[in-house]
Amino acid sequence: MISNLEKEITFRYLKTRKKDGFLNVITIFSFIGITLGVAVLIIVMSVMNGFRSDLIKKINGFNPHATIQSYDGKIDTKK
Repeated sequence: MISNLEKEITFRYLKTRKKDGFLNVITIFSFIGITLGVAVLIIVMSVMNGFRSDLIKKINGFNPHATIQSYDGKIDTKK
């Protein structure tokens, strides 16, 4: 939880004085930009994690887990 001291410090720097009205707009745009950046980063990491697990499943499906080879180099399959 956020303590009262943290709230006071946050609002102190987010509020502007009456003569610095444009600074408030810059603060809002910066806050929205950082929020969107973090949200996009979380979404991209989640999607890439899903692609990674899907890719690993597909790669393991193509490659066998075991191969059978003879010492002579030839396996007789005619019986």
